Amino acid sequence: MISVEEFKEAWKEIEIEEAKKEFLAHLYVYVIVNVFLAIVNYLTSPDQLWFYWVPLAWGIGLAFHFVFSRNRFVIPDWEGKVAKVEMRARKGKEQ
Repeated sequence: MISVEEFKEAWKEIEIEEAKKEFLAHLYVYVIVNVFLAIVNYLTSPDQLWFYWVPLAWGIGLAFHFVFSRNRFVIPDWEGKVAKVEMRARKGKEQ
């Protein structure tokens, strides 16, 4: 049997790992889609380049995803979840 503190630490590590994996998945899709769009643009209308607008706009969202997947944002969110769980557990004991 593990202690509550060990459980919390393992949960925090999982939250951090998942945030990083989700960002990497977003990054991979970003690269694949934008390379595809660049190829399509060069093959269909090389005289009019339009593909670069997509990575510029999408890059803003990707940048925000990067920032919010860092530990300084993930850990406070996780701490809020822990506080909610503890409050719910205490309410259950009181009833």
